[in-house]
Amino acid sequence: MKKKIHFGWFTEYGPIGWDGPDAVEGDWRQPELYQKMAQICEKGMFDFALFADHLGITASFKGSIDNYVKYGLNGINHDSTLLATMVAAATKHMGVGTTVSTMLTPPYLLARQTASLDHLSKGRVAWNVVTTGNAAGFLNFGIDQLPDHDARYEQAEEYMELCFKLWGSWEPDSVIMDRKTGIFADPEKVHPIDFEGEYYKSRGPLNVLPSPQGRPTIIQAGSSQRGKDFAAKWADVVIVGAHYVDDMKAYYDDMKERVIKFGRKPEQLKVFFIIKPVLGQTEEQVNQKLEALKHPPESLIHAALSALSSRMSFDLSKFNIDEPLPAIDEKEIQGGQTTLSRFYTSGRCPTLREVAIQEAAGNKGSIAGTPEQVADQLQHIMESVGGDGFVLRVDTHDHSYMQEFVDTVVPILQERDLMRKEYTGNTLRENVMEF
Repeated sequence: MKKKIHFGWFTEYGPIGWDGPDAVEGDWRQPELYQKMAQICEKGMFDFALFADHLGITASFKGSIDNYVKYGLNGINHDSTLLATMVAAATKHMGVGTTVSTMLTPPYLLARQTASLDHLSKGRVAWNVVTTGNAAGFLNFGIDQLPDHDARYEQAEEYMELCFKLWGSWEPDSVIMDRKTGIFADPEKVHPIDFEGEYYKSRGPLNVLPSPQGRPTIIQAGSSQRGKDFAAKWADVVIVGAHYVDDMKAYYDDMKERVIKFGRKPEQLKVFFIIKPVLGQTEEQVNQKLEALKHPPESLIHAALSALSSRMSFDLSKFNIDEPLPAIDEKEIQGGQTTLSRFYTSGRCPTLREVAIQEAAGNKGSIAGTPEQVADQLQHIMESVGGDGFVLRVDTHDHSYMQEFVDTVVPILQERDLMRKEYTGNTLRENVMEF
């Protein structure tokens, strides 16, 4: 029996892609662009739409916010949780994911908001857990020192423990709502948690009723050693950018082994690889698109380096753009510690410019071709790696790209019995865990 492929859509509530050559007309500040894209994805039987978020405009590149403001880069964001509610209202089956920081959000507030959204979406909410490796967010909350990378994960462990206790503070059958007796709920089945740890304290119980999923579906982007352990322990889905099939295979096998180490079954964590295939209806169109990606304007290269610096909380402007990067001590990188290392696997030694060009192209996995060829490559990756799925990182403005993928690639995968043809689960977690 063939294993079906999961798909998700990944973007952010911000201006990214506002000036792209294929950008559809519309105001990124309003919900319609996101709702329309989500409806396209739902037609393609995607599992979820996930919205990244940032709590401040970074000064990681050249010690200034200028590039981020000038090009409208990540860091200029509106609240992803509020957007998720609007997208949930415009869809029926596909999940919606919001990104919320464990370091800068009170755990009770997070537990309450996501449980409420799970009710409003009828069980379709996901929480993308981040510890925030960007100093700008901390500065905006009056915290002058960015905590150490691993220390943030240590604190996040306690954060998760508290949230899980809050979500479980009402037993599943605690709510009665019997009009004849006037009894709303059984108080013996609603429990204060009296949690007190090193970082957090909460009496509980949560004042939100048990939600359709019980708790949100947990998404995480762990790629450092500490991050991968965190994802293996807590997450339902992990998303990762890996550029080559051998790297995908190594990551997949590593994560499944870590899941077992934490007493879980391998199938309880789904691994999604971030991609954006270069798609054309003819090989000539594909070659033209590939050639254009090799020669981006200088502004796009600077924007890509700025974005990489932001994700790493590390200034890349200090290096010669036409030389390979020297060795960097991981302890100097407070953000995504494997942001660059994935470009340098298996003896590869690209220059910083070549890294920026790859980043600007956004084609994680080097997938390109006609719909049939792209379907072949996606199938090959899943068969070589073992599963579980892909996240398409597509700007909200690029409706034509997603429409083409859904109209041409998805039917081929469905014909091969490699994608669902209908939603069978009532909740996001049921659909994610379906296969």
